[in-house]
Amino acid sequence: MKIHNLLLLALATAPALAQSQDSSYLGIFAETHQTIIAGMKQRQMPKLPPGISLPPSVRAMMPGGPKRMLTVRLWSPGLAPDSATASIVPPSGLQLGQKLDLDIFRPKPAQPAGGGGGTGSSSSNGAPPDLTIKFYWGSSDTVQPGQPKIFNLATMTPGQQMEMASHMKGMNPMASGGASGGNYFYKDGWTTGYWPTDAEPGDIPDNASMAGTFNLNTSFAGNCTIDAPSNVDFLAPITMTSPDLSVKPALDAALAFQWNQIPNALGEYAKAIGFEGKSTLIIWSSADVFDDTLLGNTDYMQMSEVNDAVSKHIFMPGDSTHMTIPAGIFANSEMMMLNMVGYGPGSASSAGSPVPRIQTKTTLSVMVNNKKGR
Repeated sequence: MKIHNLLLLALATAPALAQSQDSSYLGIFAETHQTIIAGMKQRQMPKLPPGISLPPSVRAMMPGGPKRMLTVRLWSPGLAPDSATASIVPPSGLQLGQKLDLDIFRPKPAQPAGGGGGTGSSSSNGAPPDLTIKFYWGSSDTVQPGQPKIFNLATMTPGQQMEMASHMKGMNPMASGGASGGNYFYKDGWTTGYWPTDAEPGDIPDNASMAGTFNLNTSFAGNCTIDAPSNVDFLAPITMTSPDLSVKPALDAALAFQWNQIPNALGEYAKAIGFEGKSTLIIWSSADVFDDTLLGNTDYMQMSEVNDAVSKHIFMPGDSTHMTIPAGIFANSEMMMLNMVGYGPGSASSAGSPVPRIQTKTTLSVMVNNKKGR
């Protein structure tokens, strides 16, 4: 599978904020990200033609040093008028100027699906795809007894297929917008204010600080204020100390990873994926126990959710510094991608509307090409 196809399948870079109330709410999401292609020099990346630039979210997915990203989402019920405006006054330490102007998105009514209303999850003859999923979990040198759990979409009942699709929805950002800027960020019938924008691409300096007060001002959804304490800031990057990723590790052996401790991290999680041929998807999770919700995307999470996952041994503790992918899991995959995330402290307020929240995480993507001679 090509690098970009595996990247699209494995990464869901769009932040989500779970809320049940019908009031407006604001999400401010801070991420530190690094992408490493094993065997490639860390700073090596293709040169762009003169005058061509990429948005920070796209540049962050390219190999190179760690990069910081800030994403703002304001969700408000109903459709805002054409004259609607929204902006945030950020802390001076962010070094983004006096004001961040949010662009406004108003969803259009969904159009009926043509040609029988297919959902795109079935093969051309209407049958479910013949996809086998092998799921492994746990840190160890060898595969533990009782693994893998094997799922095959073609043999599942329609109800089981829908449940599996729900779990795996987050694994493919293109299916719901994701990094492509589609509908993943948006709610039907709600207005969304968003930043970065075309006019303000969101370049975050390496020495920027989140600490301070964010003030939201809108003409349609109310105003709110939220503070980022000194510990709610961009997290340190996930810095691998072993193995040496300047060379490609062998995928038929146990893969023992070590990294520097992440200050302020509350919990950590890793997932690796690869394909055997065209119809078998291999997934490994760092969780000590099997949890089918981990088939999908964990994304941004509230502190209570992270702490709960750590207590249930689904996430690693925040001070973890090592894990091992058992030998042989990806031996027959053309490529393996490892995605790691460390969740940091956040800030929230329940007063007024919009209801604001700040969430932080640090992420790492490691791609290992298993083809000989490449």
